[in-house]
Amino acid sequence: MSYLSIRYSKPLILLFVLAIVFMLLPTFFAPKPRSFLFDDVCSIEDLTSCTGEEDLSSVDSRLDGIQVDMGNIIRNIRQSIESSARSFDENYYSTELGFNIQYQPLSKYRQHLQDVWEQHFASSSSSPSSSISSNAAITSEKVLSHLSIIPSSSSNDPIPSSIYTTSLEDPNDLPEQFKSWTSNNADWNVRFVDDQGIDAWLEDILPASKVVEAMRWLKDDGRWGVVRSDLFRYLVLLLDGGVYTDTDTACIRPISQWGDSAVKHHADSPLIEALPQLLSLSKSAGRTDPEIAGVEEDDSPSLIIALENDSPASGSDWEADTFVRGLQVVQWTMAAKKGHPILLDVIAHALNKVDELRIARKSGLVIDEEQDILEWSGPGAFTDAVFRYLLLRHGFHPKQASGLDRPLRVGDVLIMPIHSFRADASEGYQGDNKVVWHGFFGRWKSEQN
Repeated sequence: MSYLSIRYSKPLILLFVLAIVFMLLPTFFAPKPRSFLFDDVCSIEDLTSCTGEEDLSSVDSRLDGIQVDMGNIIRNIRQSIESSARSFDENYYSTELGFNIQYQPLSKYRQHLQDVWEQHFASSSSSPSSSISSNAAITSEKVLSHLSIIPSSSSNDPIPSSIYTTSLEDPNDLPEQFKSWTSNNADWNVRFVDDQGIDAWLEDILPASKVVEAMRWLKDDGRWGVVRSDLFRYLVLLLDGGVYTDTDTACIRPISQWGDSAVKHHADSPLIEALPQLLSLSKSAGRTDPEIAGVEEDDSPSLIIALENDSPASGSDWEADTFVRGLQVVQWTMAAKKGHPILLDVIAHALNKVDELRIARKSGLVIDEEQDILEWSGPGAFTDAVFRYLLLRHGFHPKQASGLDRPLRVGDVLIMPIHSFRADASEGYQGDNKVVWHGFFGRWKSEQN
């Protein structure tokens, strides 16, 4: 063979081989017919087409054997929440924003609420006819259930469809704007409770309790009508649930639409975020724990509140603007399921002040009429109760609620942005989050006189 033929034959052979390879290459990736599937692979069209010895039932049985150690998960979640709560800067929040909140273990907070219930809500009479109603007894259980890391099986129950208000004036003389609560919430009951109605309701639900004694003392004294009004709103939502609103308000958007665009607060611990799924796995693995049995991932909020002032975001001088907190919660409108710890906490704070004044009166001391009602039972006390619960139960710090432009869901609490309960006008759509108008008619001032 000549030199030239040898020289050019090798490239020709290489080209021939490459051509064959390219022709065969598509067959390497062509889908196999069902008869050529490997024994341990199932057809995507038919999940029952596994041809191996192991079928789906045996796979399910192996999955059922997976154990989710919920005890360890709950301990880790508690440690994460407590770590965040411990980092609360009490001095900053007190000095800069006026808060009266201190860190305490969740167990101590729980014990405090239990003691409050026994002291103020339990019957002070041994007579069977004086025992508290079954409704009130169930409420105490609900309060404590909110402090459990595992949500209650009733957490997905809606807020009761009752709207409460109270005033010393004739219900027929209420502002025209108040009718919007009925027109915008056709399936809800609007209930006006006058001063005598408050007493009758309390005597029925909490007979012979110290709550009844305290409310009667406030009425007899004649100077603290606004405190009675404040306590009624907390008490009726604690014991019955629903919506409370002052008479000088208007409902701009139906209650069912409040917080539609809410975003969820993301906790530091990924276990908190994954808890609903972990609980679901625990149930599917054969756990019949009654605590876990009724858990829902997307439960409805147990408390709906709105911000009235947000000085950290606006840079305003909250004290010059006559607010009592730099980050303050609205108190003229609120919604809750029965048995929320925040309500029991603020009630306890107000009743302790009543006890102090009653003791002073019995001792012959003159009680100054210039009591700080905003701190006694008003927005100062309520704001502290809201953020105390969020801190100790969820590790959420007040400034994390600053600067909201959409509703924020923190655990079971829905926080509406500033102006949500202070719309610009008493009617007409003003944005998704402006749901309540407040007239600031100052009725509570006339009630004191």
